[in-house]
Amino acid sequence: MRRFLLRIGHRVLPGTFIEWYRRRRALRRYLVALGYEVYHRQVRLDREEIEGSVAARRDGFYQQMTKDLLERTELIIQELDRRIEGVSARHGNELRNLRAEIASLRDAMTVASIEKNESGAVAAIAPEPGARERLATTDSGER
Repeated sequence: MRRFLLRIGHRVLPGTFIEWYRRRRALRRYLVALGYEVYHRQVRLDREEIEGSVAARRDGFYQQMTKDLLERTELIIQELDRRIEGVSARHGNELRNLRAEIASLRDAMTVASIEKNESGAVAAIAPEPGARERLATTDSGER
């Protein structure tokens, strides 16, 4: 029914009148909405009610913020733990390799000092702490 009346109005009335009427209705709707907004701004709320609602919102905000912060911290700690494990594994391998190299160098030094002692030369480098006992047993066993 409304559409029917609108179609008749568009055919019968001039365009300027229709535009004027549309502007008038838009202005009226705007002023009514503005009145409601101004009225609700002026309504005073109870102080305890305001404080309670603000505190409730704030608590929720802080809880969410704390939760997000803890999640981010947990992710950072996990990543650091992975990095530390990688570094310790690399360093562990390097230490094992260095210990093996030191042991082979000590053995080579011991053999070199034994050969020098057998040929009568004095060893310039002191052998490892247990090498003297080994030298004594090898020297006494060969003679």
